[in-house]
Amino acid sequence: MQLTDEVHWRYVYDRDGTLRSYSMGTKKIGKWAIEKDELCLYLKEPDDSCFEDRSRQTHRDEAFWIGLTLVGVLQTPADRN
Repeated sequence: MQLTDEVHWRYVYDRDGTLRSYSMGTKKIGKWAIEKDELCLYLKEPDDSCFEDRSRQTHRDEAFWIGLTLVGVLQTPADRN
């Protein structure tokens, strides 16, 4: 699956735990994992963190991270690059 704002960025979550990040023309490869009911992203960046999914509570696709809200569309990736 992928989470995207459909313009500037997208995170592609592969079944094997690989995370592909595309943001403003830059591609990064990392890992994702579920830890203590949170989605954790590891892209070797200072802001690597875990997110609490609140989409079921708010009826929107969003995650909360250090007091900020990440809103995007969850969908099947159009490609596998």
